[in-house]
Amino acid sequence: MIKLRGIAKVAIGAVAAAALTVPLAAPASAETPPPEAPAGLTCFADMTRADTEFPGTLRGVQYGSLPGSSAGGPGIDAFVNVNPVQHTGLGFNPKAIVKKNGHDSVLYATSPSGTLYVVDGDDSTAVNKTWGGIRTMTDVVVTDKFDTATGVTYTYAITDQGALMRYTQSKGVANMYGTVQVSPRGWWPLKGFSYWMTKPLSNGDQADVFLANAADGRLLEYTIPRATPTKWSSKVVRSATWQNFVSFSTGNCTDKTGNRIRTAPLLATTKTGDVWLYYVSKSSPDALPTVTQGTRVLTGFTNSYSG
Repeated sequence: MIKLRGIAKVAIGAVAAAALTVPLAAPASAETPPPEAPAGLTCFADMTRADTEFPGTLRGVQYGSLPGSSAGGPGIDAFVNVNPVQHTGLGFNPKAIVKKNGHDSVLYATSPSGTLYVVDGDDSTAVNKTWGGIRTMTDVVVTDKFDTATGVTYTYAITDQGALMRYTQSKGVANMYGTVQVSPRGWWPLKGFSYWMTKPLSNGDQADVFLANAADGRLLEYTIPRATPTKWSSKVVRSATWQNFVSFSTGNCTDKTGNRIRTAPLLATTKTGDVWLYYVSKSSPDALPTVTQGTRVLTGFTNSYSG
């Protein structure tokens, strides 16, 4: 059973946004108000993680920045919301979670024993019992998530053994299916792993682009073609200082016409519960991302696992 507690806006502020070309700098020493998005953009990012102190409780955090009225006058409203969600029916902290077909209210959750559940409102349904080795998951909406017949979402999952797998979700099917092994080994050093964007390829295919951080401190970008996922590639975005993050969540930004662009907020959490916000951006689909200076926007957002 899931019970929603109230949403409390814990930080509202407006500070000048750093230029997207600013190099990564040392983190600030204290929690500060969340930065604004670049001018004219509407940006959101969110993540949900299990709580270490209260088993069965998921802690959600959402960042948003909207152009328009703020504090009674024109400007930008940048904020962080915290939204605890009680899973009394599950009775455990999931090892890994991911949205089902891109919906905030419906999740896939794995138990410590390896059972995969679909969690929808007050209902939790076991749909598979072979998911014990999944360490972390991220989702990619491929086709219309509101279409019952054809809506498809991919789940990319890293295993405890270091393999990268791709599974298919469908709105009309409870269990995931269509297992594809993207890579059999070598992914175990990654901590955070989050889908960012999809880009066109010269052969007419599309590729999904991900951001990840490794135990040696590198920030990495991975590109995985949808038709030939085993032909993935990677780039080093930053060579150091990213080793302390244990989870990522990349959001999205839209312009004044509502079109998604190649700039996005990135939420990154440490094992001690700090949440940092960065902005990542590309000048073209194939360009190396630029990253802003980080801002610590929340503390106490602890994780019950290191995925």
